[in-house]
Amino acid sequence: MEAAGAILIAITNVPEACFWVEASNGIYGQTKNPYDSRRGTGGSSGGEGALIGAAATEICVIYLKALRFQIGIGSDIGGSIRIPSFMNGIFGLKPTPGVVPLDGHVPMPKDFQEQMLCIGPMCRYVEDIPLMMEVWGFEATKSPHDFSS
Repeated sequence: MEAAGAILIAITNVPEACFWVEASNGIYGQTKNPYDSRRGTGGSSGGEGALIGAAATEICVIYLKALRFQIGIGSDIGGSIRIPSFMNGIFGLKPTPGVVPLDGHVPMPKDFQEQMLCIGPMCRYVEDIPLMMEVWGFEATKSPHDFSS
């Protein structure tokens, strides 16, 4: 991302160990839903979902390839991109495992988790998903898996 010109603006709230259905932890508490503070944001990428859903990314934009778009990044093993996207009224994509490298993910997956964990885009506008995938080097005509055998 940095090589493509992205600037890290913020790190959002996540549950402890990044593995829960809500974005809540003992340090920052529970993230509130931007549409109704009585409701949750989903997890584990709920902080990111709430930030994008609240249009806070209007001031936290990423400039890539001379394009300005509102986007966030989540990781998903059991719904952590999909659930917060649904609960915060945004778009998210869990790509095929292996399409986006897991470099830098904390905690690093072990054993079978590595085959299930995916990093993917979260955004206000569905049109921004292919732009983000392109930044990550995704080519729609290539598969990360070998089907020759």
